Amino acid sequence: MKRLYSRLAAISCLLAFAANGPASLRPRYGGTVRVLLQQRATSLDPAADDDHPATRDRVANLLFETLTTTDDQGRVRPRLASSWSADPARRVWQFRLRVARFTDGSPLTAADVAASLSKATTTWRCTASDRQTVTIESPSPVIRMPEALALSKFAIVKRQADGTLLGTGAFRLGEWQPGERALLQVNDDYWGGRPFPESVEFQMGASLREQLVQRQLNGAAAAEITMDQLRVLDQTVQNIAVSRPADLLVIVFVQPESSSGKTSRRMVDPRVREALAVSLDRATLSNALLQKKGSPASGLLPQWLTGYEFLLGTATDRARARKLAAEASFTSTAPITLAYDFSDPVTKLVAERIAVDAREVGIKVQPYGDAHVNQKSAQAALNADALLLRVPLPSLEPSVAFAALATDLGLEGATASSAFASARPEDLFEIERKSLENFRIVPVARVAQAVWLNINARNWQQLPNGAWDLDQLWVEGAR
Repeated sequence: MKRLYSRLAAISCLLAFAANGPASLRPRYGGTVRVLLQQRATSLDPAADDDHPATRDRVANLLFETLTTTDDQGRVRPRLASSWSADPARRVWQFRLRVARFTDGSPLTAADVAASLSKATTTWRCTASDRQTVTIESPSPVIRMPEALALSKFAIVKRQADGTLLGTGAFRLGEWQPGERALLQVNDDYWGGRPFPESVEFQMGASLREQLVQRQLNGAAAAEITMDQLRVLDQTVQNIAVSRPADLLVIVFVQPESSSGKTSRRMVDPRVREALAVSLDRATLSNALLQKKGSPASGLLPQWLTGYEFLLGTATDRARARKLAAEASFTSTAPITLAYDFSDPVTKLVAERIAVDAREVGIKVQPYGDAHVNQKSAQAALNADALLLRVPLPSLEPSVAFAALATDLGLEGATASSAFASARPEDLFEIERKSLENFRIVPVARVAQAVWLNINARNWQQLPNGAWDLDQLWVEGAR
């Protein structure tokens, strides 16, 4: 229904512009929209492991669709599913599919959906009840199943024997150069109505040096920018979209028993983990390093989403940090090795600041950059005591967001299940509090996402968590 309403709104706008608006400002079909991405994705499969899954999802979300979607308030809306129902226990859900087709012309069926969802999760049992109805059974209640299925990892993908991936989205894949470029071409038969652009081109790992000097995007409709680039552009009149502080910078201590590979990891004493947590000056870190575009983090979910993060506060207490480190006899031992994504300048700065704060209490932290710190399958081979991860906020529905974060950060499966089953904010607060009490997970800061927009880009929509909704995007004068 969201797609239908959006398309009706677009038609209304077209009629209004045709009657009253200047020709140059009327939405138009055709042209190529060029978008510059900071990081590089090597796969477009939403269920695959990748060094930069957020970058992958920027592209993949135009190719593959989820059963449901959520708006900027976190409210669920139909997408590939036209309706749904659940048993009283919220363990068995049924989703009725709308009529849609994959980009090769084949119809979307419940069997396709069940196969795709089964690839994305081993926790839920997904089956086709009939040609247009999918049943999902969970071993424990999932109160927000429709909201959970809006997560990008549950996008519906038809996997061909030759490795080809088919979606039902507004665009089809025209050209793919892993880690470099993706060209998406319009799907004229899209069930939600034809989008405005003829094609969308994503360039990954793009340098903005020339554009920043000239203060012009040189033909691109939009470009992701870092905090230091934002500072440069803030000095001039530019069109910039900045999200809420949503990306979580978090220290994750990697336990030796969680790895099957041979590593030099050791068990970091819980007292040392707490000492590091209370040594951090989060306010200075956010104000100075993050250009006041970030905020201190004391929980996994932000205050602006839950309203309770302030209750999880870990105040700076360096006297206590020194005492804890001394009790653990840690001050004279080898440093804590802290791996971060070397391609992300923000995490590098934060990792170095963590080392400075830790040194003030007698703890040695040795940061180092790694290419695969975000890839779960590669983390087991890292010889690091801890990881500094930058994790996007996956949903605007708190329990779904927490469950997804718990899975991404390697918390016990029961933690995610409990979050899915939580019906009240106070229940979710208690689950989150318990997940942080052993200091294996140490929230540090939240970072906003920024996009530099061409003045000709119209209807670019960035959600509060930084996700993009480009359903109605068009570019004035695009060719």
